[in-house]
Amino acid sequence: MATEASEVTEARRLRVWALAQALKSHGYAVEVAESEPLLAVPAASGPPVVLRCDRRSVCGGELWFAFAGGAPVAPADDAHLQDVVVAVKGKLAAQADG
Repeated sequence: MATEASEVTEARRLRVWALAQALKSHGYAVEVAESEPLLAVPAASGPPVVLRCDRRSVCGGELWFAFAGGAPVAPADDAHLQDVVVAVKGKLAAQADG
């Protein structure tokens, strides 16, 4: 029987995978970490844009995507995947503008 922690970890991995597929459909290269639920989108210049999927305590423990460094992006559900893609595009564009 799976523990709650392993179920949450698996849910986080599934959400990262779903986001990776959404970003790939927009033509982005995506690297998904094997060891923890995060992904990186390589940038043309500068460091990659890195997102994590973690529980957010202020939202009752819901899974949320957040940029590395902790800035929350959006809930990690299908309804908000497009919002996360837009946020990643914006961050990449801001880095390209330097």
